[in-house]
Amino acid sequence: MGSTRIAFTCYYLLFVAAIFAEQACDKSKCPGPTKYYKDLRCTPVYRSPEDCCPYKYNCDHLYNRSLQKCYINGGHEYEIGEKLREEDRNPCDIGCICRNGRDNIAKFICAQVDCFYGPVTPGCYRKISPSQCCPGEEVCPEKPEDRATCEVDGKIYKDGEYFKVASEPEKTCVCQPGYTGENVPPFCIELKSKCSPENRHPSDIHNRCAPVYYSSQSPQSSCSVFSRCQNSRDQVIKKNETSTSDQDMTCKFGNLTMNAGDELNQATDYNSVCIKCVCEVGPVLTCQRLPSEECDISKHPPFEI
Repeated sequence: MGSTRIAFTCYYLLFVAAIFAEQACDKSKCPGPTKYYKDLRCTPVYRSPEDCCPYKYNCDHLYNRSLQKCYINGGHEYEIGEKLREEDRNPCDIGCICRNGRDNIAKFICAQVDCFYGPVTPGCYRKISPSQCCPGEEVCPEKPEDRATCEVDGKIYKDGEYFKVASEPEKTCVCQPGYTGENVPPFCIELKSKCSPENRHPSDIHNRCAPVYYSSQSPQSSCSVFSRCQNSRDQVIKKNETSTSDQDMTCKFGNLTMNAGDELNQATDYNSVCIKCVCEVGPVLTCQRLPSEECDISKHPPFEI
């Protein structure tokens, strides 16, 4: 009887410890461009099984691909000339076809979408659905209180307004009549790899470019604004020393190999002015624009375009 109680107590303590560790682990605070890695289906690598954050990612599958095929949503393959399948498209992916790019790297070429419409009549609004690319018909309620509302995380939204759910940040949602708190279609959808460069900018992956974020963005949850690619002026600013534990984590930038903590020099071209790039969680650099109080983008050394 006593041994049973001891076993039960040990199991209970382990269970509580596991719950506490899970609660204490906030992956939204892990360093590196984690959303970028997630969209590209890179595999997180941990030093220890109990670690909260990976110290690097395995993205080898990206660099073994054929340059004469298009890839999307983590590796769905398309031959040149093949149209984007319905299961792989987002609402604004219209007329997308796999084509051979100017750099002989295949990518999807899609129709340009113009959602132009005239001004909305005062007191009216346009219907919006997360599954449609452009706003729909104009709605003019007789009384303002006739417009449907949605309560989400303590905030009130009106019919036709976008909202985010704190517990499901990956979803794109729009308030519509009939919303009862369930974040499912037609109210919410999860876009397919909307941040991934693999479908429209695969050369950024092949050339080992780095995603760049504004100073106000979070590389852990935001889509990058553009990519910084290597040019002849780029140089590595070495960290003073590399610890033994960091020796198996490197970053690749073009043909440069960087160790943990190494940085790139700035202002080598227009895409690197006030951009701080650090080898933080390999194999991709973490690049982020410095806030305006730290760097004036109008002042930079002269360089050729």
